Amino acid sequence: MDPSRELALVDPGSRHMPPPDSHDYVNSMSPGNGHESSSSGSPISIATISSGFEKGDFLVREEKGQRVYFDFFEEAFNYIAYKGYIRMGKEDEGEWMDTMNNVHASVKGGMKYNTGKLLMVLSRPIEHEKE
Repeated sequence: MDPSRELALVDPGSRHMPPPDSHDYVNSMSPGNGHESSSSGSPISIATISSGFEKGDFLVREEKGQRVYFDFFEEAFNYIAYKGYIRMGKEDEGEWMDTMNNVHASVKGGMKYNTGKLLMVLSRPIEHEKE
């Protein structure tokens, strides 16, 4: 994936960030300053496990919009864990859950499709293709 198209998490508490080409910007993005997620700044792919669907009790949503339904949570978790996803830390997972809930709530008249109840957010690093 082109690095300019990758999703970046921004600290909502920071009101001002230096321009990307400045020395201060590079220092502000260094480890341990609160601007870096637990994935050490690497691009990540996320997957979610939700509940409350007719086709199956649990739904795994993963990259490229793939959706897989399961009757048991353990099956859903094992499926996504086998693909290399791990559960996010509580802080990152909470931020993603809040973001997704706010996005769904922002749709006037409600979402067109059943979004279910979000139970878990998992991630894995995106491996860059070697040129």
